[in-house]
Amino acid sequence: MLKLQVYPQYYAFRWITLLLTMEFSFNVCIHIWDAMLGDPEGPPDTLLRICCAMLILVRKRLLVGDFTANIQLLQHYPQTNIDHLLHIANRLRGTMPS
Repeated sequence: MLKLQVYPQYYAFRWITLLLTMEFSFNVCIHIWDAMLGDPEGPPDTLLRICCAMLILVRKRLLVGDFTANIQLLQHYPQTNIDHLLHIANRLRGTMPS
């Protein structure tokens, strides 16, 4: 994505500062926030893992997309199975630098 100049600032700032409220419905956000608050690693680390899991879930589309398509995809995240997303985020536990 860096080759296409799709920098995290273009999508992750909104994801993080708004706690994913623009990407998911309120009911899904409650589920995400519950996972964040209940995680022993704390909300910041959990939110980062969830954001990484979001990228993993759309990886194939990102690899074939151009700048415009990728920005649109990341700023209008597609519906996804939240349990699967949280499962992937949980699998990332311990794989990120502190």
